[in-house]
Amino acid sequence: MIQKERYLVKDHDVLFTSMGEDAVLLHAQRGDYYSLNKVGARLWVLTDGSKTIEELAGLITEEFDISLDQAEQDIVELAEQLEKEGLVKVVETPQNVQET
Repeated sequence: MIQKERYLVKDHDVLFTSMGEDAVLLHAQRGDYYSLNKVGARLWVLTDGSKTIEELAGLITEEFDISLDQAEQDIVELAEQLEKEGLVKVVETPQNVQET
């Protein structure tokens, strides 16, 4: 299980587009695509490599009607799925990732 003190770093080959409240991720090298609901889409936007999962959960609770514990649990589950699919890396230290 991913610890909430870890940071998420997006793979630079993943493209993101909004579709209403939802979003689609496309791994450009593989051609695989994934859908995210509005909370997942907002998480993707907030993920910049400089915030821990715990900090991201705090931001999500400010925007959505969800408890901090539930937000942390949901983010960890999503992070595990995204990491398994090669869309993010989970790292121990903050990353200075520039958006392109």
